Amino acid sequence: MHRPALAALCAALALVGCKKSTPPTPAAEAPPAPAAQRVAARPASEPVTSALDAGQAPAAPVAVTLGLPHPHTGSVNHLARARTLLDSGDPLEALAEARRQLADTPDDEEALGLVARGAHGLGQRALAAAAFEKLGEVRDDDAVPLVQAARVQLELGQTDAAVRLASAALGRDEGSVEAHQVLGRAALIDGDLRRAIDWLEQARELAPAHGWVLNNLGFAYLRASENAQALETLLRAAELLPDAAVVQNNLGVALERMGRTDEAAAAFDRSASLAPRYTRAQVNRARLALLRGADAGVRPDVDVDEDGGSE
Repeated sequence: MHRPALAALCAALALVGCKKSTPPTPAAEAPPAPAAQRVAARPASEPVTSALDAGQAPAAPVAVTLGLPHPHTGSVNHLARARTLLDSGDPLEALAEARRQLADTPDDEEALGLVARGAHGLGQRALAAAAFEKLGEVRDDDAVPLVQAARVQLELGQTDAAVRLASAALGRDEGSVEAHQVLGRAALIDGDLRRAIDWLEQARELAPAHGWVLNNLGFAYLRASENAQALETLLRAAELLPDAAVVQNNLGVALERMGRTDEAAAAFDRSASLAPRYTRAQVNRARLALLRGADAGVRPDVDVDEDGGSE
């Protein structure tokens, strides 16, 4: 394989996102907004760390009804039934009972918590997001349920909703690391790299030893081709999260970009060994082996998935 083709292959397959998608080409960006404006300001323009799968558009928001209509309203303790069902290992029926409780008492905090956690565990993300958001309305001084709702909205690819909720959470707790991280991840999904870096740097200031903040920040620097900053950040993330395959993969990309190919190969190997089904690490390992073999005048006997995609 000729070197131009190898270089193209490298660019196509190297970068893997914090958690999942093929990023759009970033547009030119205005400088970050002043601190007082950051919560509200956001251009209209995924991973990422809750990112969309490559090539998939987010589904339209779905209207959700939390309460489950039923007869004998108010005459049965559905919350007690939900607890019993959870203890007996029936999360699906426990979720239904908790929703029946919400039909009777819509502001029941325990029922809202059961619905939010139960729905999320069962993959019913729209229902989980609605329950977390309602819990945030009931606990009107608590930022945590709003952050939880925002995180689920990111999983759904609904960045507008995630930004709205995370911004509201910051209004209640301006030191919320997770709210800053949600805003950074939303900006990553939307391709606003400068604002993503700004939010995630603020999160790092609040929590310098938060491994996932550092991973996401390092990924943002990789996306912006600020490779020295990416490497410094991802080395620290790897210290804090030594068994996280995605961190090792991102570290491998940063090392490779800085010309440290032996260390990059070791990082890709570790990522692949930590998560054998993690395709991007496998692709990056094979791609780097191919390039290094070409440098030595040898073409390794490996197949490279040219459609492997990257985040």
